[in-house]
Amino acid sequence: MIETILGYFMGMLVGIVMGMFGGGGSLLLPAMLYLLHFDLKFATAYTTILVGVTALVGVVPRVRQKVIDFPTVIALGIPVATGNLIVRLWLFDVVPDQLFTIGTLVVSKKIFVLSIFASLIFLSSATLLGFIGKPVKQKTDLKAKKSFAYYTSLAAGGLLIGVVPGFTGAGGGVLIVPLLVIFFGLPMRTVVGTSLSIVAFKSFVGFFGGDLIRIGNEMDYQFLIQFSILMIAGVMIGSWWSQKFDGERLKRVFAWFLLALAAFIVIYECFLKTGQ
Repeated sequence: MIETILGYFMGMLVGIVMGMFGGGGSLLLPAMLYLLHFDLKFATAYTTILVGVTALVGVVPRVRQKVIDFPTVIALGIPVATGNLIVRLWLFDVVPDQLFTIGTLVVSKKIFVLSIFASLIFLSSATLLGFIGKPVKQKTDLKAKKSFAYYTSLAAGGLLIGVVPGFTGAGGGVLIVPLLVIFFGLPMRTVVGTSLSIVAFKSFVGFFGGDLIRIGNEMDYQFLIQFSILMIAGVMIGSWWSQKFDGERLKRVFAWFLLALAAFIVIYECFLKTGQ
């Protein structure tokens, strides 16, 4: 009972985080697994659609503010959504439950997925803390020339961004933003809205084109509606708080929290759990 309450509280907290920072939806995965005790296939499917719904809520006000580059949403969103659909419809089930062993450690599908999750979290935290990303500059020449390198980078980068976070259900914003800056040369004021639009698009494609077909008959839709309402409320609260508090200080606190969470998951799954 307590874990269920904490799980729902975590849903609102993730909504608040997304409202404040424009990212953090991947935090839903550990809540689904460790607090609400969903099976991995449901945990990642629920994370996919809930991240998509919450991202869509964040897109609406930015449409009115005209800070979304829709041609880029289409150009990058298609390969991203394609990669995500490949995972949610087919590749997720192809990965075996047990991949290989290292000594006494059995590397399962769950450990594989959580390793991807932890890697994305470490990358996101390092970006928030300024360890990486500061030297990144806009390179508009690739887009302007419409060269072979541009289209190759677009297709490969989009598919990669769709496939890798697709295993966890995460939006992948931490990978989308650098691509928007480097290859599309977008000004930062349009990056967040454009990124959220791509996340929403690829999440809906992955869920309705993949998860709904695979396991739609087994899903708890009442839970999804209840959780969506909590997260949307959290987004609204987070958006309001972001205008009231010191964003840089909160960002650093959030980043260190992410690092601690990722470290805990790796240690628990790889060492503590295997020893039980």
